[in-house]
Amino acid sequence: MPLEASNLSFAYHPGRPVLRGIGLSLEPGTITGLIGPNGAGKSTLLRLLLGLLVPTQGAVTLDGVPVGSMDHRERARRLAYVAQRSSLAFSFSVRRSVALGRFAAGSGSGDAHAVDAALAAVDLADRADEPFGTLSAGQQQRAALARAIAQLDLPRPPAGTRALVLDEPVSALDPRHALQCMEVLRALAGRGLAVILAVHDLNLARRVCDRAAVLDAQGSLAASGPVGSALAPAVLEPVFGVRFDQGLVPSLAAPT
Repeated sequence: MPLEASNLSFAYHPGRPVLRGIGLSLEPGTITGLIGPNGAGKSTLLRLLLGLLVPTQGAVTLDGVPVGSMDHRERARRLAYVAQRSSLAFSFSVRRSVALGRFAAGSGSGDAHAVDAALAAVDLADRADEPFGTLSAGQQQRAALARAIAQLDLPRPPAGTRALVLDEPVSALDPRHALQCMEVLRALAGRGLAVILAVHDLNLARRVCDRAAVLDAQGSLAASGPVGSALAPAVLEPVFGVRFDQGLVPSLAAPT
């Protein structure tokens, strides 16, 4: 069963909704691109999916169980998050920062293998023993992705749906590592994860994602479905207020 949002609404302040009536189903084995203008509520929706925020209305469930009611350790085994910016308050090595993702798995659960595999997946094995703080912003983002991979215990996955939630994971990456990150996400989906990522690069989303969910400026779903139809110019133009050609190249001319 999927990670699912049903009639989901949320407001930080009464009477000022950020999200309105969102219905979204994230199936195992698929990548969903979350698209929308700045301030549309993308990050808020991702936090709701993780159970970090409580909906004003509606529900988020994983395999039919409300995410907010799950035991914290079980939720951590099955839901992982890569934030838009990654930081650490302590002078941990890259390896130790990735190993933090293994906390929910408990001791004796193949930690070293999981950490090494995650570091290799994001091309950071050669930086494993360096201080996390010496990495560039892009390298730190890749280390955060490695921590999420280790957290989900991919060498020995738990029972039930697992989901990876990412907030603009390639915003700090150069083209090579952005493509490599997307290849990693594609491989993770191939291993049965449900993946959702907020992304601004429409062509990258169209190239990598199976489905797309498009939020408008009012926090409502303008479209949700296969990436080819959801990321069509006719959908995107009223959402962003610009014109798009068929290659999704924007123009500042007003949309027709």
